[in-house]
Amino acid sequence: MDIIMSILYAVILLRGCFALMGDLEYDTKLNIRVDHSFDDSSNPVFTRRGDIFAKSVHSDIVTFKQTDLSEDDIAALKASARRNGKYRLRALAKMSDGKEYLFFTFAKACSLVESHLNDVLFINLDSIGNVIAITLATSGTCIGAPVEKKYLTSFNTTVIVRHMDIGPIPDTASYIQKLEKEREAKERGEGKDNRSFLSKYWMYIIPVVILLLISSTSNNEAAGGGQR
Repeated sequence: MDIIMSILYAVILLRGCFALMGDLEYDTKLNIRVDHSFDDSSNPVFTRRGDIFAKSVHSDIVTFKQTDLSEDDIAALKASARRNGKYRLRALAKMSDGKEYLFFTFAKACSLVESHLNDVLFINLDSIGNVIAITLATSGTCIGAPVEKKYLTSFNTTVIVRHMDIGPIPDTASYIQKLEKEREAKERGEGKDNRSFLSKYWMYIIPVVILLLISSTSNNEAAGGGQR
């Protein structure tokens, strides 16, 4: 019992830690540098696309400051789309401990072109606001539709921040109270069963008696039949 109680107290302590971690989330800023590349080689060259910023990971206001595409960028993107190449993103995210990590994602260049540079960035965060994944998505199709240059100068990006969900935590406090009451009752002898042997086990004894009677009757009939 003491071991069970120790485990349950440890669970309560962990629950408090999760609550504290949830409070720390509000002090975490979102700061991500985004680079892109139109190069399909094994060593692509990345250039600055913009910066994503939010004062808090729980804020509904996420800012993505982006630079427009140059003439060379547009030409490189359209060339990649014609050869069914990839448009690559590289994101440098700063964590709550000050460390920085790189994340990579991509989409088909033709899809980005035919969407008129409309894309979506999904940013997945863990329970303390650190980035754990970044995914690029576009709504365009690759059917070879011609796209004018004027639709390929500025990105129209939607940034969606998704938080990790923590599962429900059991009500261990109530369970501990129940165990404590049961233990106290057992120590006082309140839970002791003082009924007689027959009162406790009559439901098992009666079927056995019935079977013995049936068996005895069958044996008597068999014995009587053998005397004829």
